Amino acid sequence: MRNLFAILLAGFVVSTAAQARDSDIKFDGVQENCVKAGNIKFGAASRWSECTVTKGRWFATLDFMDMYQAQYCLGKGGGECEQRALLVFSNRAYTPLAKLMLTRIDSGQAQYEDPLLVQTKFGKILTLRANLPDGSSSMSYYRWQQGRWMPLEARSWLADLSRQLPKGATIKGTIWPDADSMSAQVALGNTSGDAANGKLAEVRLALVKDRFTIEKLTLVPTVD
Repeated sequence: MRNLFAILLAGFVVSTAAQARDSDIKFDGVQENCVKAGNIKFGAASRWSECTVTKGRWFATLDFMDMYQAQYCLGKGGGECEQRALLVFSNRAYTPLAKLMLTRIDSGQAQYEDPLLVQTKFGKILTLRANLPDGSSSMSYYRWQQGRWMPLEARSWLADLSRQLPKGATIKGTIWPDADSMSAQVALGNTSGDAANGKLAEVRLALVKDRFTIEKLTLVPTVD
């Protein structure tokens, strides 16, 4: 199983990940040339004057549709990235059009990992991950449903976890689900006593109504 756990530190860089408008785009060159679609506008009188593709490649095939990523550097000139964007396109084989499925926009210092698609008992889940300059990460999750990527809510389960922990136990940092194993490992601290000191919360996760939920919680000692 892939370990995709990351602590999102205080003062993290704000990012956006949104369902893009369905837009038919010429497939030829979509991996090499920036596309004006969804939230991505560049050129004269636009938010960004320049856009370059820093990475473009196929990453999966679903329901006879190929999925491609394109990573953009967006700026106002001089070669510096004011912001970065990760776009997900789909293309049915041997057809001339691509469709913009997802757009994620982050700070110019962010670095994207390749989109990660896994098959779970809850369906096919896609993870988009941005590694931020302070060492933290930010992730967004989607489930494939009826030919669309539907966003998954991935934060509220932490509040549910807090209510199930021993008195005085606290969650260290912000934890992201590992969609591959549908689990999370959460380091614990405490505000009083030592009931949770040196322990780890192993959480088995499920998906209910497009949100991650706790299926099972186990507290185990950490290994030095």
